[in-house]
Amino acid sequence: MSSVADLMKRLEELVRLPFYALMGIASEKLVYMTTEQGVVRLWVSNKDGSDKRPASGERVTALSRPEPDSNIIVYARDVTKGQELGQIYTLDVDSLAEEKALEMTPTRVIGLVRRGDKIVYSGAAEDGVGIFMGEIGGKAEKLYTHQGLLFVTDYTGKYIVGTGMFRGPRSYELFRYDVETGEMKVFTPKEGSVNFSGRARDGRLFFKSDYEGSDWIYTVDVEDFSIETVEPFEKPGKEILDVEPLNWTYDGEVAYLVSTRDGFEAYLGTEKLPIDGGTVTSLEKVGGEIFLTYSSFTTPSGIYRLVDGRLERIHGSDPDQEIIGKVKKVSYVWIKSKDGLEIPTYILESDAPKPGPTVIYVHGGPWSHVMDAWSILILGLVAAGFHVVAPNFRGSTGYGTKFMKMDIGDPGGMDMEDIEAATNYAVETGLASKKAIMGYSYGGFMTFLSTVKKPDTWEVGVAGAGIVDWEEMFELGDAFFKQFALTLFDNRRDLWKDRSAINFVDNLKAPLCIIHPQNDTRTPLKPVLRYMEKLLEKGKSFEAHIIPDMGHTITTVDDIFKLLLPAVIFLRNKLY
Repeated sequence: MSSVADLMKRLEELVRLPFYALMGIASEKLVYMTTEQGVVRLWVSNKDGSDKRPASGERVTALSRPEPDSNIIVYARDVTKGQELGQIYTLDVDSLAEEKALEMTPTRVIGLVRRGDKIVYSGAAEDGVGIFMGEIGGKAEKLYTHQGLLFVTDYTGKYIVGTGMFRGPRSYELFRYDVETGEMKVFTPKEGSVNFSGRARDGRLFFKSDYEGSDWIYTVDVEDFSIETVEPFEKPGKEILDVEPLNWTYDGEVAYLVSTRDGFEAYLGTEKLPIDGGTVTSLEKVGGEIFLTYSSFTTPSGIYRLVDGRLERIHGSDPDQEIIGKVKKVSYVWIKSKDGLEIPTYILESDAPKPGPTVIYVHGGPWSHVMDAWSILILGLVAAGFHVVAPNFRGSTGYGTKFMKMDIGDPGGMDMEDIEAATNYAVETGLASKKAIMGYSYGGFMTFLSTVKKPDTWEVGVAGAGIVDWEEMFELGDAFFKQFALTLFDNRRDLWKDRSAINFVDNLKAPLCIIHPQNDTRTPLKPVLRYMEKLLEKGKSFEAHIIPDMGHTITTVDDIFKLLLPAVIFLRNKLY
């Protein structure tokens, strides 16, 4: 096993590899996110990658899609050291002049659109989730307040359109808000269906829905609500589990991902992109040219041009081959849970012995998923000598709406059984000896809860930015995260005590490594400090790392290093 000094050097090299993500095109320039200078911000470059320059200030949290024929882009930046209260700015991509776009109260911006001189956004308000509007250089005005989750996705000049929960926590409806009359019109193709909207184009709104029984993509006329199906590709001879829209490209074609039992494939219109393995996370087609963001477990996130069926890298990083060489095998398997439901799971084998020390990695969300994509946390664990098992437990996205909704009303219930099933699989197949559970955000919550609900399953736990007390978290949260908690639990507040680790401290056997941002407003620090007090009173083994000036979202290279390093050192000390 390598020394701690060697490990630190290896992890620092990994963490400092910049990521690149295409955001769009403005004034014939690529607009993209990167950590090339150690912090998340917007950069611009020519389409061939030349003349690249940092453009925005730090901690960009939301962006209105850039437009090719405009030199102005609009975005929000966190101005509160990680508390995710955003101020909206404009940027001239030619002169790189950044200015405040609106006079506004800094807020959690969760949807942002610019049309001409008008800016529309959705965000947390004092009394719910609001829709706000203002003219560049003017003052933001709140137009509408909703007691539920709501996301603005576009503005047509007459209507503000988007997605929201208007009829309970198990369905999403489309909405249009008339800025002239103030009328809010809610539309659903079928009661109880889940509908996620995207961009509007030529009077039609692009959206994903399960209203016909399985997930697909459609367009709807924003005036008369007539629906058209996006022309499907020639379907492969295997079951389609889900479709994930990427966007309506500048050239008018739809880009999307298709999920099957074998993984994910990327499509543009009716054509499958010639990309084997890895993941496409954004794609634009403009003037016949195709630009996209691509990565895999062993390829850092980069921006590419697709030319004659091959990827030409424009912006990207070359990883240390010694680190990549630690990944000996990647498998994608389906594991039966306690009730027979099959759980899609990625397994990354390191150069550790078999059976060997294994980390069960629990993703955040829960409405998210692990894909064959670059992940510093997962690769860092492999590079440190651990096998990694990453289950996409029920509630994960990417496997259909029915699978995603299975977590609603039962967080910390059957999803925990899925995680235990993946752990048992790792033991039964000869991969795992000693076992750890580790996660961030929802994964941190699952780590805290799993180690007290199933205290004999894992030898150690690493909980990052987790929730230990849902009742106190609800009281401390803003309007948006209050609605998130109510939605996730299907308004079953009676479950909050049972799904809060702070009420079961006596059961804990596994040593814990607790890592938490100081300025986290999604999973506040105060309940975790109380949990640590109880651990101390009960004589439980734990260590704690509070990261100053960091919020829930990881926005700097230093932040992720402060997360990864103590976790890896703790795991090495406990599992080897």
